[in-house]
Amino acid sequence: MPKAVRETDYAPLDAICQRLCEYLGLSEYEAKVYVALIEAGQGKARNLSITSGVPRTKVYSVLRKLIDIGLVVEIPEEPRRFAPTPPRRALHTYLESFQSMAENLVSVVSSLEESFKKAESEERLQRGEVWVIKGRQEILRKIREMLTKAKHSVDLATNENGMVLLYKEFNRLFDELDERSVKVKIVTSNSSNNQHVLSELKYMCKVKQAHFQLPMIYLCTDEKPFLLANLQPDSFSSRSEDDRAIFSDDLVLRELITLLTLGDS
Repeated sequence: MPKAVRETDYAPLDAICQRLCEYLGLSEYEAKVYVALIEAGQGKARNLSITSGVPRTKVYSVLRKLIDIGLVVEIPEEPRRFAPTPPRRALHTYLESFQSMAENLVSVVSSLEESFKKAESEERLQRGEVWVIKGRQEILRKIREMLTKAKHSVDLATNENGMVLLYKEFNRLFDELDERSVKVKIVTSNSSNNQHVLSELKYMCKVKQAHFQLPMIYLCTDEKPFLLANLQPDSFSSRSEDDRAIFSDDLVLRELITLLTLGDS
């Protein structure tokens, strides 16, 4: 007679049976018989029916299914006995399948994460940020930094005093930009104050003369960050604490200001 088993003793086995049904696609009866056979080592169909709780009329068909999928082997003797295939060997194919699925899932997650970060980055670039710069010396320092880092293009728009101020401060940098084959495009007004400056710059920059009288400097490098400064007072002095500028990488704002200052030049 099989020994009496307390109801609480079944809890772990029930959990294992549930996982076998979930992971391997076994029916409830198939999972119960397989687990009972693992616990017994080997056994007759009648005994397996008792220990697993599977009706005797169902045990043989369940065992046949377990044999077909490689989880059970039949011992060729009378009366017929059955033994489980060692779990690691029997479930090897399942483990490989799950491992492959997990690796594929990791790859999918990585691709999704990469796409997510790219979209997030592009959204952040589109949204951009804006910084306020105070004082002409700080503004000129930022302009020097932008010109020094420029690799492909420089777009500049300013009035006559702004052009004189920039050439006075950065004439050597304009030469360096030309030597580095950085394309410089300037839109500015032409007057007696900056005639000499424009004569010098036209040999290294594309200069477009326009009726540009706003006391400001607009600078964009490599079609990315830009600076927009207001000159107060409107002079080519290198010092003024009243100047204010914004520096930003906001693409929409850049495109709007570029259109207003440079037009289709």
